[in-house]
Amino acid sequence: FIAGRTQLRRVSRNSRVVHQPPIMTQRIIIVGHGPIGHSFIEKLTERKPGGFDISVLCEEPRPAYNRVMLTQYFQDRDGDQHDKMKLSYWSEEELREKGVKLVYGRATEIVRDAKEVVYASPAGEVGRLHYDALVLATGSYCFVPPTPGMTVPEKKNPQWPDDPASRPEGVFVYRTIEDLEGLIAAAKKGAKTAAVIGGGLLGLEAAKAVYDLKLESHVLEMAPYLMPTQLNEHGGTALTRKIENLGIKVHVGVKIEEVVLKDCKAVGLKIVERGASESSVVQADLVVVSCGVRPRDELARACGLELGGRGGVKVDSALRSSDPAIYAIGEVASIGGSFCYGLWAPGVEQADVLARNLADGVEAASYEKSDLSTKLKLMGVDVASFGRDEGFWFKRQFDGKDAGIRSLECFNDLDGSYRKLCFSADGQRLMGGVLVGDAKDYSKLLQLCKKEDLGGKTPESLAFGRPAPGEATGAPIDGGDGTGLADDDVICSCLNVSKGAIKKAIIEYDATTIPLIKKCTKAGTGCGGCCTPVGEVPKVLTATLKQSGKAVSEGICLHFPYSRRELFDIIKVKGIRSMEEALTSVGKGEGCELCKPIVASILAGLWNDHILRGGRDQIQDTNDRFLANIQKTGTYSVIPRCAGGDIAPEELVAIGTIAQKFGLWTKITGAQRLGMYGAPAHELPAIWKDLVEAGLESGHAYGKALRTVKSCVGSTWCRYGQQDSVTMAVTLEDRYKGLRAPHKIKMAVSGCLRECAEAQGKDLGLIATAKGYNMYICGNGGARPKHAVLFASDIDEGTCLKYADRFLMFYISTAKHLQRTAPWLEELPGGIEYLRKVVVEDGLGICADLEAMMERNIANYKCEWREVVYDEELQKKFRQFANTEETQNSEQIEYIASRKQRHPNTYDLPDITGPALFSATSASAESWEWTFAGMVVDFPANGGLAVKHGSAEIAVFYLPGQAEGDGRWLACQNICPHKQVRAISRGLLGVKPDGQITLADPVYKSTYDLRSGSGISHANLNLSTFPAREEGGKVLVRLPPAEDLAAAFEKQAKDAAEKVGFSPPTRGGHGETKVAPKAKADTLDW
Repeated sequence: FIAGRTQLRRVSRNSRVVHQPPIMTQRIIIVGHGPIGHSFIEKLTERKPGGFDISVLCEEPRPAYNRVMLTQYFQDRDGDQHDKMKLSYWSEEELREKGVKLVYGRATEIVRDAKEVVYASPAGEVGRLHYDALVLATGSYCFVPPTPGMTVPEKKNPQWPDDPASRPEGVFVYRTIEDLEGLIAAAKKGAKTAAVIGGGLLGLEAAKAVYDLKLESHVLEMAPYLMPTQLNEHGGTALTRKIENLGIKVHVGVKIEEVVLKDCKAVGLKIVERGASESSVVQADLVVVSCGVRPRDELARACGLELGGRGGVKVDSALRSSDPAIYAIGEVASIGGSFCYGLWAPGVEQADVLARNLADGVEAASYEKSDLSTKLKLMGVDVASFGRDEGFWFKRQFDGKDAGIRSLECFNDLDGSYRKLCFSADGQRLMGGVLVGDAKDYSKLLQLCKKEDLGGKTPESLAFGRPAPGEATGAPIDGGDGTGLADDDVICSCLNVSKGAIKKAIIEYDATTIPLIKKCTKAGTGCGGCCTPVGEVPKVLTATLKQSGKAVSEGICLHFPYSRRELFDIIKVKGIRSMEEALTSVGKGEGCELCKPIVASILAGLWNDHILRGGRDQIQDTNDRFLANIQKTGTYSVIPRCAGGDIAPEELVAIGTIAQKFGLWTKITGAQRLGMYGAPAHELPAIWKDLVEAGLESGHAYGKALRTVKSCVGSTWCRYGQQDSVTMAVTLEDRYKGLRAPHKIKMAVSGCLRECAEAQGKDLGLIATAKGYNMYICGNGGARPKHAVLFASDIDEGTCLKYADRFLMFYISTAKHLQRTAPWLEELPGGIEYLRKVVVEDGLGICADLEAMMERNIANYKCEWREVVYDEELQKKFRQFANTEETQNSEQIEYIASRKQRHPNTYDLPDITGPALFSATSASAESWEWTFAGMVVDFPANGGLAVKHGSAEIAVFYLPGQAEGDGRWLACQNICPHKQVRAISRGLLGVKPDGQITLADPVYKSTYDLRSGSGISHANLNLSTFPAREEGGKVLVRLPPAEDLAAAFEKQAKDAAEKVGFSPPTRGGHGETKVAPKAKADTLDW
């Protein structure tokens, strides 16, 4: 049973097509919803949509996810997102849309005579699924050796080999999200050391996991060197040196005698080191067993299917088992009864063959064998092993055990890399190779070893990376794109995608970005390596675009051919104060949803003018446009500033009183402030007027700006406090409040080295010392936490502010849009030392300018909400409807009582997919009438407003730069098809150079063609559009009768719910709580 990753030749090269009728299968049951089971579902539903009644039995508590990139979970830690993790393939809703029934439970029996699968649900209930064809995609389980202490024999579970209950506390395997959650939980409980048993591919993946958890790590391998299946001894030794340089202790050639237990908990491993005569104990709080995998064939064994010689379900070239109604794919499939591929890529290829057979007819395709070549990054070290055929590994040709193989080796003592290439006896063919530390040539070497010559190269030039004397020269095989690959060479080995397929997607299907290439070809959706910034796909993309006359622009969008940094300098030098002036002076066109927020951020960072005046409101993202964070119901949060976390009792009382008055849900935020949630946009001015009159001001929780300065109580109260951290935090927050930046900024001040305010996880943090403060910069929490870097030590308060002024303005001036300080510093040439020279030593001579920019920002600061609540014109921007002063509850989710408060229920409404109900180009019904939508003077230029039509809502947009009758006035439904939020009128408009008018949904950023209503980002999401015009200073929209329109939208929502089997969940188990009611009963119409 071979573990690792692989790549396959295309099935078509090994396929034979026969003319037989398709299998008349109706019910297909897949047992196992892992990556291979999901790949089969994906290919079958693509090949024959709606052609089968498909059910999949999923043992894990969530649908399939990308197991190849499992270590990514330590950064994401989003298991609570269930089916919407970053690693997830399809959500439950997407499975339903494809006609796939997802059943959670563990299969316990296959009854072949009755053609049914018996399973136990998570609640312990017994269920049965009937099939016409059964596909076993049960995968594998982690092999746990019978070493004393590794398992609890009396708790062994025959139906679940990986059952954690069968192992002592502290002994883990590395396979699923739950395994990783267990490791994370153990680390949080105080585990300090970890030992990983196994130095193969899976073992080193597990070692990366515990290393990421900041544990003292040991890797134990019984072979004389690491990765013995793929590498020779020299390669394994080079890999060992690389890994030990990271601070990980590697033990090779060891004998493991037992897991040392104390009170049924692992505390270490008793081993005999290589060359030692006596045993010793490696202390370990965690033991991770990763000694390989075994096929999950217990179901097949119990029902009498023929098994392979080493386990697994024996299958033929059509992936059929000994029962013609049962198939097996992936790690459980024993090909010809010989062996199982414990690999991802062969499973994907097997899934494709089986999908073709079931959809097109018996033996429409056949599966023969797979390539065992693999390239991956282990502990940050590139490792690759490739060969002409399986004999390279089975005969260990890379180990000098085949007399017909000649080899060349290259050691690089400077970077620790190693390369060994194996050639035929005559030196004319490349048979395979091993690469450690430097694998950039893997793709072209892999393709070369499949050919019958060396492509004009010599063995010496391939092995040593430089041309040999007299070597043939000519046009590069890659066409000059730098990949070294011909068009028919494989560029994505995980999904077997050729370079030619990538180029075809770019040229013929306009896949001009990496996400579009992934969507079109599936390249990069496996391990992702080919699509990284240094991968081969970006090289092909750039070269292909240039060759086709579509050179990749380095500007922020098609309207500005400049980077953010260049545009910042231009706007600063030219003194540009508006979007229109920027477009006229240095850009072109009317702007789009990409460049508008960037220009808005630059203008605010430079001049700090009120963002709602001078037309600047229509270039803001929705949060800035309404000075509040939009929530999933289309309402907003209200978060006053609470500088340093210091708040007076009367301010607390005021917040509570206002929350009660307006029926808002309250919570202390993660940033040490009080938040109120559920405020409709039209109530925001009234809420903020009460807050302003209570002495509170905007907290800028909505902006890419300074959010908060967190603090402990410092020397004011704490017996350990070195400095007055609260006063310092308030000083910082008062100084930098309202400061706009490329991304949000967070700060903290801790009063002593105990670090209660977590200053080392902030963009700027101060930790008090006896002499002053230590300053840390460029840290952040969130999805990708980063520890801050010590910038200066023992500095006084004045120096803190001086360095902070310079650092912040240098960041604002030079960072990319939406780039936090941590990745900005990583990309800054010279890193932290260069930044010290700029900020501390004034090495560029710009510190005076940076300080002046900061002083201008501080001088121009005004509370944005104070300006609004005393300005009637600004307040008009918050009206709910343009054509009436009436209001209505527009939230799409009902409220429930919970924990003494009221909040929206926790579900989302399903997407409304398919064609739109109405189109402006076909509005010919006699019952439709021109309806008043508001006065022209009330509509913002290049923006939109909502219009009330009975209980229905319409969004109307005004684009004065467009021709009358061709886009100047546009109207569509106000309900966004994505989760049904009524907020389309608040979207951000754009006009592409080709004239297409785009709209970005303010909540989830879905984009639409506003003229046609067609979805851009999601082709299956579409908007109804309506004719609109201007007449006598009034705006008119031609609409169906109000009752008909409301009924049509209601039916559309009902149909969407029925299509996916959605019904709103219960309202919660808490008793009703008396809170201020909303304007209308909070129930769904349907």
